[in-house]
Amino acid sequence: MHFAFPLILLALESATLAHAALFFLQPASGSSCTGGSPCTVSWEDDGNSPLLGAIGVVTAALYTGEMQLVQTLAPIDVANVLSYKFTPIPGAGPNSDTYYIAFTSTSDKVNGTSYVGFSPFFTLNGMSGSFASPLSTATASISVAASLTKQSGTILPTTITIGSIDTSESLATFVPSTSAKPKSSSSSSSTSTPATSRFATTSIPPSSSVAPASAVGTSSAASRFILPWRLLLLSLCAFLFIS
Repeated sequence: MHFAFPLILLALESATLAHAALFFLQPASGSSCTGGSPCTVSWEDDGNSPLLGAIGVVTAALYTGEMQLVQTLAPIDVANVLSYKFTPIPGAGPNSDTYYIAFTSTSDKVNGTSYVGFSPFFTLNGMSGSFASPLSTATASISVAASLTKQSGTILPTTITIGSIDTSESLATFVPSTSAKPKSSSSSSSTSTPATSRFATTSIPPSSSVAPASAVGTSSAASRFILPWRLLLLSLCAFLFIS
């Protein structure tokens, strides 16, 4: 059991690297916030798939350990807003450096599972609660506002509740808008493309070079047939000239 928590921390750090499409700028690794005071969460698109336009509306929460819910946060559309503030509830947990934020997409799927982005670990000071006794008022579900689900190309229920995210077909058939803005700081690979392009299939049309190739083959065959007759004719002319 003494090794379990370090392994969990390592797994979460690995998950942060593996799901790097949504890159958290704040809270940064080793940074701190204070219970009862606003704490800024900000992010950017690092140009990897899925892009922010595909991730879309996310449910957000403050966690510790192995996805132990500490406090639910307001849902946000990460494609249209790149930062927001929340106030840690002091009674939601103790002073600790094992807190992290997780964003769970209500639309984008990775191998059939909702995309989740993790922030680095950060510290919360000025806390007075306990992880062993979760604060019910801090972990209460927060519904997604209907206005967040009206972005172009979205097919979502009008309300999604944190803790019981609907994984029905209406979420899986989300078609992201192709107008998601690319970030000027990103490389050229950050140009927004529809997420559905990852599932697009292409067929290679028959090459138009086939016909010319066959024509060349016919021409060369004909030249091989004509060449002996030319030699025979030249030989006959030489014989007549000599005689």
